[in-house]
Formats: sequence, structure tokens, C-alpha cells
Amino acid sequence: MLQFFRKNDPYLLLFIAAFLIITRVILLIIGLEESTILNSSYLLGTAFNENPGTVISNSISAGPLYTFFSGLLVLLFNSSVVASVIVSAILVFIQAVIFNTTLQRNAAFEDNTYLPGILYAIILSSSKEFLYLSPALMANTFLLLATDKILIHLKFRGSEENILTTGFLLGLGALCYAPYSIFLIFTILIYVVYSGTLVRRYFLMTYGFIFSFLIFWIYYLCFQQGAAFIGNYFSGLFRINVVDGTVLNNILLIFGLPLFLTVLSGAQSFQGAGLTNHQILIQRMMLWMLIFALVILRLDNQMTLLTVQTLAIPLTFFSSQFLLTRAKRWVADLVFLFLATSSITFLFTL
Repeated sequence: MLQFFRKNDPYLLLFIAAFLIITRVILLIIGLEESTILNSSYLLGTAFNENPGTVISNSISAGPLYTFFSGLLVLLFNSSVVASVIVSAILVFIQAVIFNTTLQRNAAFEDNTYLPGILYAIILSSSKEFLYLSPALMANTFLLLATDKILIHLKFRGSEENILTTGFLLGLGALCYAPYSIFLIFTILIYVVYSGTLVRRYFLMTYGFIFSFLIFWIYYLCFQQGAAFIGNYFSGLFRINVVDGTVLNNILLIFGLPLFLTVLSGAQSFQGAGLTNHQILIQRMMLWMLIFALVILRLDNQMTLLTVQTLAIPLTFFSSQFLLTRAKRWVADLVFLFLATSSITFLFTL
């Protein structure tokens, strides 16, 4: 079965799109219950439309860019469940394409395959909560774009424009989902450890990050809310949340197999045998991303299933690596089938 997905065939993108559409249409026909994220997004959007110059506090760690987009959705579609599900599906598809293209461009695996994109779509279809637009999902788009820029820099020692754009993209991600501010530290760490980046370029990247915030600060400053914007954003940024046992159990249930595959893949491949230097760098970068994603679990205002959407990126990478490096292809086929079946089962049952 995986031989089909190993092909570098653009038509496999249609498979990803069809999978996302079919699962969501079925659930819409069956009927989706009102969710916390949908209600919270509606309240955010409504509050923004009623008072566009007022800084809005929220419990889902949503940044001002997500609040603005929620306001746009409420303005156009009111509290439509369908709109949130459609936008979410489009974002997952776009992210799967960006991630897969980035890995192909950097020759992350020996096989030039669309498997990572397919796995990304499957992993982010493992729960009904993932079907709705959320701050973390929206922020993942900018994180994946920044990841592409980071890998370009690691491979080619990218230009200053690349560095500035990376910081700006990280800032946009943080403006969607506040805990993503920590990925500025992640990027600086990657550059310090794995590249000979000039010191002034760290300041340039930080400037790009801050510049994205300046846009919103100036907007709120026009309404005399500049100080309130800065204070509201950073006041709860590093507040450690309380762990909910039920949520933690659901996280382990849904992400248990990808986490297990990640551990196996890491244990077998981090020796670097048969890998190029750039492939080893990609592995180490994804490991650091996994560590920072785990830290984010405790930085969100409240830990929910939506908080772990950040994990989808490194888990997809290592799960793909595990499947693509199996000498016995029937083993990879069985694991893939089990992963896909369990994800769809969780989607319709949890």
C-alpha cells in the first residue's frame, strides 16, 4: 500500500483533499456538537466586531490576528459550524502541501514521497475538536512557512531577507496563538547550535518578529489601546496551566501511536548512518521542535486537545521516517493501516 504513497505523483494531493472533505462531510451530515473552541471563537469574533478598537481577553490563548480573522468569519457567516470546518480543512490541506514540499525540497528522506502530507492530514483528523478552526491550527501555517525558511538557511546560509522573513512569519504565528512566541527562542537555538549565523542576523530576525507586533500595536494605538494590547498579550503568556487528567488521557490515546513511532524512529536513526549532513540537521531540528511543542502544552491558558496540534509537525516527520525506512514493507503497510484506522475511529467515537 505504501508503494502507492511513495510515488512523487501530484495526484496524491487530490487524495489528501478528498480524505479531508469526505470525513468532514460525513460528520457534518451526522451532526457535529457545539464545541468549546467554536463558541469561544464566535464570542471573540462578535466582541471584535462590536468594539474593533478594544483589546479582548480570552481563555484560548488566541492572539490578535486570530481574533481579527474570527471577527471576519462571524461577519460573513455568523456562527456557522460549516464555515469553521471548511476553513479548517483548507488550512490542513495547505499545511500538508507546505510541509510535504519543504521535506521534498530538502531531500529529508531517501524517497521523494507524499506520505508526510498524507500522515499530517490523518493525524489532524483524529478528533472532532480538530475539525474546527483554532489558534494553534492557524498558527501552524506560519510555523511551517518559517520552517522552510529555517531549513533553507541551514543548507545555503540564506540571505538577510530570508532571516527577516523568518522572524516575521514566527511573529505572525505568535499573533495567532500566543504560546508560539517561544518558537523565536527555538529558531535562535537552532541557528546558534547548527549554523554559523552572524550575530547581527539574530537581531534582524528579532526585528522581523517584533515588526509583526508593531502592526497590531499601531492599530490599537490609534484607539488608545497600545499599552493594553502589550499588557494583555504578555500577561498570561508564560502562565503554567493545570493538567486535566481526562484531557491528558485523550491526548495519549490519540497521539500514542505517533509518539511511539517517533521514539522508535529516533532510537534507530539518530546515529546518522547512511544519512547526509543536512538530513541529520533536519532530524535534530524536528527533535527540538518536538521538545518546544511539549513545553507549549504547559504554556497554554488551558491544556486541551487543540493545544497538541503543534505536535503534529514533528510527529508526522518521525512517523514518516519510521514507515519509509522499514526493510519489510508489509510491516510499514500494517502500521500505516493501523494508524489510519485508529485515527478515523477516534474521529467518529471520541
